[in-house]
Amino acid sequence: MRYMIHTCPERLWYVEKYLYPSLREQGIRAKDIEIWNDTEGKGNLISCMESFLVCGGIEGGTWHLQDDVLICRDFAKRTKAHDEGIVCGFASEYFERHRPMVSGIVRPLRMWWSFQCIRIPNDIAAECAEWFFAEAVNNRHYAQYIEDGKHDDIIFRAYLLREYGNELVENLAPCLVEHIDFLIGGSVVNRDRGDRLIRAIFWQDKDAVDALRAALKQD
Repeated sequence: MRYMIHTCPERLWYVEKYLYPSLREQGIRAKDIEIWNDTEGKGNLISCMESFLVCGGIEGGTWHLQDDVLICRDFAKRTKAHDEGIVCGFASEYFERHRPMVSGIVRPLRMWWSFQCIRIPNDIAAECAEWFFAEAVNNRHYAQYIEDGKHDDIIFRAYLLREYGNELVENLAPCLVEHIDFLIGGSVVNRDRGDRLIRAIFWQDKDAVDALRAALKQD
């Protein structure tokens, strides 16, 4: 089992004080958690692809978490039970509003937009990054994504559809994480969303969100 938290210096405070400790409290070992901090300011997309390259030298898969999530109370248990293949642990009506919500086993075309929490086999992650740096960066179709410095989920989905279109993917419900950027200053990457909330569908631990809100207020 391996977990990677993707963060940046301005959000590291939440990772170190709340997200990382919540993983440890559920019994996940410190050596199985890596905090990938974009200290050089390369941006969401490049930082993500570089982390994927690092994953390539490691057996198995990695659960990738964004730095603005709250894990569910049985996160460790459920990630262990579903630690195989590609698993989407987050879904939002905002991302899925133009198509039916489908949970369970699907093809990549129906996988959720789930980079808040997703398990990716390390070899596929590395292959995606190698393709990105060798080909996608020179393809004008992806130029806007690269210029924006984000859209890592779009790049990964494009690679998956290109090379693994018949791969089985699990859309896991209930969701493993809730998106709580609205409690910690809003989105760092997508300021253009304004006050629009990107909340999880199939989320069962509403009281955990309330508890986090209270803890943040107290701090």
